[in-house]
Amino acid sequence: MLRPVHFHARRIEMGRTVFIWCVLLCQFCEARLLGGKELEWHREIGFKWAELDVSKEGKNGFTLLTPEQTGITFINSLDEKAGAANRVLYNGSGVAVGDYDNDGLPDIYFCSLNGRNALYKNLGNWKFKDVTSEAGVPCDGQCCRGAVFADVNGDGYVDLLVAVSGGGVICFLNDGHGKFAKMTQAAGTASKFGSMTMALADVDGNGTLDLYVVNNRTDDIRDQGHVDIQLVRGRLTIPPLLKDRLLFMNGQLMEYGEPDVLLLNDGRGRFTPASWTDGTFLDEAGNRLTNAPLDWGLSATFRDMNNDGLPDLYVCNDFWTPDRIWLNDGKGHFRAIAKLALRNTSASSMGVDFADIDLDGNLDFFVVDMLSRDLRLRKRQLPAQPPLLLPIGEIENRPQIMRNTLFLNRGDGSYAEIANFGGLEASEWSWQPVFIDVDLDGYEDLLITAGHAKDVQDADAEALIRSRQRPGQGSAFVKGTRQTLTREEFTEELMQHMRLYPRLDMPIVAFHNLGNLKFQDVTATWGTEQRGVHHAIALADFDGDGDMDFVVNNLGAVAGMYRNETSAPRVSVRLKGLPPNTQGIGSKIKLLNGAVPVQSQEVICGGRYMSGSDPLLVFAVGKAQREMTIEVMWRSGKTSVVQGVLSNRIYEIDERVSAIRTNSPRSPIPAQPVFKDVSELIAHVHHEEPYDDFERQPLLPRKLSQLGPGVAWIDVDGDGHEDLIVGSGKGGQLAVYRNDGRGGFARIVAPPYNALATRDQTTVLGWRRSNGQAVILAGSACYEDGLVVGSSVRQYDLAVKTINDSLPGQESSTGPLALADMDGDGNLDLFVGGRVVPGRYPEAASSRIYRSDGRRFQLDAENSRLLEKIGLVSGAVWSDLDGDGFPELILACEWGPIRIFKNRAGKLREATAELGLDKYTGWWNGVSTGDIDGDGKMDIIAGNWGLNSAYRATPEQPLKLYFGDLAGRGTVDLIETEYDPVSKAVAPRRSLTALSLALPFLRERFPTHRAFSEATISSVLGEQQARVRETEINTLASMIFFNRGNRFEAVALPREAQSAPVFSVNVGDFDGDGHEDIFLSENFFANQPETPRLDAGLGLWLQGDGTGKLRAVPGHESGVKVFGEQRGAALADFNEDGRVDLVVTPNGAATKLFQNVTAKPGLRVRLAGPPGNPTGAGAMMRLKFGPRLGPAREVHAGSGYWSQDSSIQVLGVPAPPTQLWIRWPGGSTTITDIPTGARAVTVDRKGALAPAVAADRSR
Repeated sequence: MLRPVHFHARRIEMGRTVFIWCVLLCQFCEARLLGGKELEWHREIGFKWAELDVSKEGKNGFTLLTPEQTGITFINSLDEKAGAANRVLYNGSGVAVGDYDNDGLPDIYFCSLNGRNALYKNLGNWKFKDVTSEAGVPCDGQCCRGAVFADVNGDGYVDLLVAVSGGGVICFLNDGHGKFAKMTQAAGTASKFGSMTMALADVDGNGTLDLYVVNNRTDDIRDQGHVDIQLVRGRLTIPPLLKDRLLFMNGQLMEYGEPDVLLLNDGRGRFTPASWTDGTFLDEAGNRLTNAPLDWGLSATFRDMNNDGLPDLYVCNDFWTPDRIWLNDGKGHFRAIAKLALRNTSASSMGVDFADIDLDGNLDFFVVDMLSRDLRLRKRQLPAQPPLLLPIGEIENRPQIMRNTLFLNRGDGSYAEIANFGGLEASEWSWQPVFIDVDLDGYEDLLITAGHAKDVQDADAEALIRSRQRPGQGSAFVKGTRQTLTREEFTEELMQHMRLYPRLDMPIVAFHNLGNLKFQDVTATWGTEQRGVHHAIALADFDGDGDMDFVVNNLGAVAGMYRNETSAPRVSVRLKGLPPNTQGIGSKIKLLNGAVPVQSQEVICGGRYMSGSDPLLVFAVGKAQREMTIEVMWRSGKTSVVQGVLSNRIYEIDERVSAIRTNSPRSPIPAQPVFKDVSELIAHVHHEEPYDDFERQPLLPRKLSQLGPGVAWIDVDGDGHEDLIVGSGKGGQLAVYRNDGRGGFARIVAPPYNALATRDQTTVLGWRRSNGQAVILAGSACYEDGLVVGSSVRQYDLAVKTINDSLPGQESSTGPLALADMDGDGNLDLFVGGRVVPGRYPEAASSRIYRSDGRRFQLDAENSRLLEKIGLVSGAVWSDLDGDGFPELILACEWGPIRIFKNRAGKLREATAELGLDKYTGWWNGVSTGDIDGDGKMDIIAGNWGLNSAYRATPEQPLKLYFGDLAGRGTVDLIETEYDPVSKAVAPRRSLTALSLALPFLRERFPTHRAFSEATISSVLGEQQARVRETEINTLASMIFFNRGNRFEAVALPREAQSAPVFSVNVGDFDGDGHEDIFLSENFFANQPETPRLDAGLGLWLQGDGTGKLRAVPGHESGVKVFGEQRGAALADFNEDGRVDLVVTPNGAATKLFQNVTAKPGLRVRLAGPPGNPTGAGAMMRLKFGPRLGPAREVHAGSGYWSQDSSIQVLGVPAPPTQLWIRWPGGSTTITDIPTGARAVTVDRKGALAPAVAADRSR
């Protein structure tokens, strides 16, 4: 690859001295008036620079300037009747910024819906002059939507493109003398469509700017007043003339949008439309499209989403039509992004913007919708779309969710949606987000335009309109169902209806990027709090001080001009590209060694909601007074580098002189992932039958019928190889896969495994009676049938091939199971966790302990009394926390803490409070233990709901739930609450519509949605409050609790572990470096219908360093990618190569088996315990490496989430081990010498090396 030439602002780094002297002799200065000051330009080879006049005093934020200050008086007005006749006009009009006369001052062009457009020339010093008529761009009589300045013919002057409803795009070519010529027909940009937003980029690499036009509709068919939909043989049928406009979907009549248009530029400003069906656009599988998408387009932007140097395309679509993401393959094709790359999109996607929000070198993006930040307003508004029930186990669908979405780039072509984590899920009825580093700290902040002329989601207004409808006024579409109105009469009626809706004036919402993927709402302090209907926004440095100001086109109010007031140091960069791409559109600019090590931005043209910004880019310098470097990766493939960059300067970099062509950067060959997906070896799919939880308890926050399955590694047939067991839902079969010892599996379908499960199975465990007979224990949940009859745990007896109901049923539905020798008698005792009382959520469930005599289990009444009504137990593990040889019982509880029961030789007592864990109440799902910091003590790792849902909980503002028999039906009703900052009290978080379905008395108590939205929980409950109970949580983060002897130190898991609910927790040394790592299973889909699925997790490996620090390993490095809602997980070295393998069981989907292929092989340790505990469950072991000890490892029989890891441990060996220390159940210890070069050992209770079995062959 050719090395790029490096230019220095003070040293001209050329190969020959004569060139240096020539350059020095040729330098000269230019002066240009900008913002009232003269910029003095200094020319260097390939670029020029000027000092910026930056105020020494400033503040973070903006000042709204008045029309008297600026001379801008433009108002985009919409006549009330025109809006009623065509509701799409309420979406407003755009604004474009560009230096049309090349005087160095960015000018402004406003679009108008029903007046004349306006071009304002920037005179400097925040003074503007209306030059619309002189320039020839008024567009009188046109309904104008979007606009953008772009040099489409490569002559060095920006031309003007204006999107027109019903006319496509008007093309004005700049004559270079301050005037424009209308060349629409010659340019080929006219159409019949309702064009909105335009985005330009060189899509095919020929150097010209091509144009993508987003089309919406010229009108909405609902505004026609009457459309005949025929009844044919009892079925509604769309007439032939409307077959390309209307369709029935999910039982509803829907309207198509219009096709967008990609126009290819010949370099002279003449465009040719690309075909949707000739291979230019391909579906996810690479096949040609058969039809053009008929979407309700709102905006689109070109960005290089995957770092290959090519402009990709994101299209925001409204209503039911999905967003489109097209990846440019560099060969003239756009291919739809892979189905699993994005798990969801916003439903009413208005606008999108891109930025590297976490500075990891990958481009993230943010899409806005219409969710309000105000709890009260949210409860007054009807959802834009009815919620859809998603099929169980479906993962390739991409649900549309009714809120903002923030997509974090994982670096492998896929994205995690984390808007809730970032605090960006709501920004009112939003139109366009813009990433802009307002405070110049190196992290890009957000501005979001918002507001609407009317709140057409207002539930009270909707109810009032329905009450005023005349008889027979049901549907405006179906023939004969309503009185026929003329178009004029219908418009008048709609106008009267619109008057009933309240206004929805909103501020320009501002969020400060805190640098940790979290954003803080700073609307009230950054000067954008003025309310109105703010549609389009465009950025530019209007006053020449090197920071970005902005202009907004408002509906029904004068346009807003906002001056940036920051005084932080900056570097501004403008590109001068080779014709015809004279502004360097599509180029990427990096600033090195500024406020942060690397800042990167891309030069775009248009691509924001009906608007286009100036292509100047601004970077943060920070406090460091050091020389910086600018790198430009031109769209042409060339590279420029400018060194010696100093603060508070503007740089203009010339592609013609500064850039050299480099070979296309080769993507580094990725390292082989640690795990290889070998799921085809078992080809298992978990069976889950649908069940309607909400019929019994309508106000449940989520389903409790889709919590499985569990999974276990057990040597079922005693041949020394770990076999695989996967639980089933009701109506399915327990899946047992025999390990053939050669890396393969065969499913056993003979009795008893061919019997259908009569209930959902929860945990699966392996147990051997003292006579050596193998038994599989499977928890049996009575949640769905609610019956006490039937066993809580079923035993699959492998010797007699029967299924026994040996344990009695109980009121609580079974959840986790865990085995341990709690009293040191050599037999494994059984904990049976109560997950929930059917129909009584969230009342506390009861758990049980059963003692074993080696043959059967018997109730331990004394210890079980301690567990009566202990809580909603979701996960359990026995672990020796204090090193006395007797395992403590650790429970993960929903609506409770991680509970710890101290064990004194078989007698339990609760020690949760004394150990400090009572302070952390949460929705704990799974729990395990491991020596994460290498000190020899078991730390507790617990999976919680995470920080990426709509729920918030802190010690200061805990999340509260109120429950009781509120409706007097003998059932448990519940009301979720949220803190209301207005009343400074908790209030119901769900709407009156949702709550009144189960609690009809609320309709009498609160006649309007507004009244209910203002109610606190006390006013809602009234006199019933005395009969209602409450529960609360204060922690939603998944945590690690470090064992400090007599207390635990709580630390949240890395932020990557907080993006989804965590269920299973598994501890093992995945890379063989001698430090314990953690695996987390993630996601939950089965929420209440209006709550989106939580799907940002892939299954996460946290790599430990032996000191307690953990690094989240990306999926493309680990090789683990599980897109479903993962539940159980279990570790085993199934192919006996000394590496830890993994199985993960999603609910209702394919089980995923991963083979470890890159880890350093470790030492396989098998324990030979007593007859009642032959695998040594409960034993703790540590390798010795001379004087140094490795981390402690404990053998569990039930841990994580409803699962069992293999009893054969794989211990990391960073150096040759010398001895193995073991503490056995009951407290005895042994030390065993490890033979040199041993790959596997079997150790008995006396510490002797037992003969190796077949499974322990060295490979």
